[in-house]
Amino acid sequence: MQAIRVHPAQPPSPAYAPSNPAPSTALHLDNIPIPHPTKPGELLIRIKATTIIRDMLTWPETYAHDYIIPGNDFAGTVVEIFPGGEESAFKIGDEVFGMVHADRPSTWAEYAIVLESEVALKPKGVGWEGAAALPLSGMTAFEALVDHAGLSLLQDGDVEARKENEKKEVLITGAAGGVGIYLVQLAASTGLRVIAASSSNARNEEFLRELGAHEVVEYSVLEGVKDRFDVIIDTVGGETLAQCWGYVKDGGSLISVDSGSFNFLEEHGKRGIVRDGVKALFFIIRGSTRALHALAELVDRGMVKSFVAGTYPIAKVREAYDFANGRFTGRGKAILTL
Repeated sequence: MQAIRVHPAQPPSPAYAPSNPAPSTALHLDNIPIPHPTKPGELLIRIKATTIIRDMLTWPETYAHDYIIPGNDFAGTVVEIFPGGEESAFKIGDEVFGMVHADRPSTWAEYAIVLESEVALKPKGVGWEGAAALPLSGMTAFEALVDHAGLSLLQDGDVEARKENEKKEVLITGAAGGVGIYLVQLAASTGLRVIAASSSNARNEEFLRELGAHEVVEYSVLEGVKDRFDVIIDTVGGETLAQCWGYVKDGGSLISVDSGSFNFLEEHGKRGIVRDGVKALFFIIRGSTRALHALAELVDRGMVKSFVAGTYPIAKVREAYDFANGRFTGRGKAILTL
């Protein structure tokens, strides 16, 4: 099978590592054997599309061993189930999407082994590229709002729950970014009043309102806001996150998914800006079939859209990685197709 692998640095160059990340020229298209399921719960997927995430070549997991195959998000078809897996929830030919755990990247290839717990049936309302763009960003948004902020996705006809949610306001920073676009859509689907913050209304307001935002503001407009929001989901970090302590209500939630803010509670505690009575945390996505099923249902109901910024064949992976790590004006993910 064809697979993209990260080739090691050649002596006398120093070994690649998060502190000395590989350049895109270290990505090579190789021919290697097709893997096969070796234990119950494993599936072999024929990959149709997978994502490129910014800075993937700086991740520690990329250097767990030489010649690693990167990639976590995927969409494809089930082609093999572990022998004797008659009780599998999937059958050969099923169209699926999902995300393999960060410790087991492998989806920049024609075939990949995934766990049943990492897979759900692909939403019918999108193609392979759109399905592959959903898992990481969509599940991050789902976990932020549902698992950590304690909100509930509404069922059709759930009038009382919607009325209750409509009394609450959520602020989303970096609302036009990769995770922000799913936060806006999911929050709007719960009936919450959504305030979307970004660096430029001229560039983002119309787009964010189409996603369901009730208000779209630039960060300067928030200055002077006090104790307004029931929930704040931050994707930006830095001083934007620090300012959010003043915006959140007592008893509210302040949640960050910005990777550089993993220790923000400690740092903000030293600055004396942490407030008692506010649920505050940083989290790293876990992923679940529950979240994947919810996203698929919302896509098929027309309540969530996926976004693809660019599509590249696997042979152009270097160009695709450079695109994903550059400044582009599109929305969503860079996708590799196979």
